[in-house]
Amino acid sequence: MTENRRDEFGLISYLTGRQKVPTALGERITVGNGDDAAIVAGRTGYEWIACCDTMVEDVHFKRQTMLPSDIGHKALASNISDVAAMGGIPLFYLVSLGLPHTWNEEEIAEIYDGMATLALRYNMALIGGDTVAVPGPLTLTVTVLGEVEQDHGLLRGNARPGDAVFLTGTVGDSGAGLDILLQEQWGVANVPVEWMSLANRHRLPEPDVKAGRLLATSGIRIALNDISDGLASEAWEIAEASNVRLVLEEAAIPLSAPVLRYADMSGNCALDWAFYGGEDYRLVGCVSAEYKESISQAFAEKELPLYWIGEVQAGSPEVRIHWQSGKSTTLPKKGYNHFNGER
Repeated sequence: MTENRRDEFGLISYLTGRQKVPTALGERITVGNGDDAAIVAGRTGYEWIACCDTMVEDVHFKRQTMLPSDIGHKALASNISDVAAMGGIPLFYLVSLGLPHTWNEEEIAEIYDGMATLALRYNMALIGGDTVAVPGPLTLTVTVLGEVEQDHGLLRGNARPGDAVFLTGTVGDSGAGLDILLQEQWGVANVPVEWMSLANRHRLPEPDVKAGRLLATSGIRIALNDISDGLASEAWEIAEASNVRLVLEEAAIPLSAPVLRYADMSGNCALDWAFYGGEDYRLVGCVSAEYKESISQAFAEKELPLYWIGEVQAGSPEVRIHWQSGKSTTLPKKGYNHFNGER
């Protein structure tokens, strides 16, 4: 059921008025919402990070699997994760909505509330955006601006032979969560308590900003990427950007206990979700093996998870998996391709 909505400018004013601006960031906003563009002040010794992601109804989410507030949370989280993958601090965000008549004002407000709740946790401020009526489906585009210390950005092309490969958390949880949410008998409203943690990993991902910052401030050469399309796809991006071969150990891939239980119950392969499920928003990276101990200690002191899952070798760009059986094979890229709709 739909309701009448305010006109464009009234809706923008209503939605932006629901957002709180952290005091420290407010001092950096010269011109915020209400003008043709925002003006914000940079800091000496830092570089800007800019990223943008779009979510489209029935492509990136379904009403069956996500509440309106979940959609807002995830749209912002995916961008924050991109900033984390550069080792940066997320600061400002802009939101553009393509709104079909099938979404009412209350649902739209809930989308913004989902973003606002997450933004407050990271001390971020909304500084602009746009709304437009569309015949359908709902389209949500979020742009995030962040910053990182000059020359400290962590790039995919930084991997070198002899590096160790690491992950900042378990993978496959979001893929399993999506499978759970797509079950007709459950959906977003009736997920069994046993599987709620997996469903929430899909609906409400938490970017690894603390891990990214710890790595960026270490002063060590590190290659980093966030896992949005799946571990296989992101590892391939590092291999290609760095012109190296990544060799991953099957036995070292971190899988949570709920993922293993649900895979066993449903007859699925947990590693398929880990490699190809995507949207885990963990960080995968490479660092010289000589720093494994110090990096591990730094993560332990901050009580952050860290897993060592392989090594970097010289060779043509490739990602290989060393199976527990002793065999070694090329790991297909897959990942989600938005232009052919396949993984």
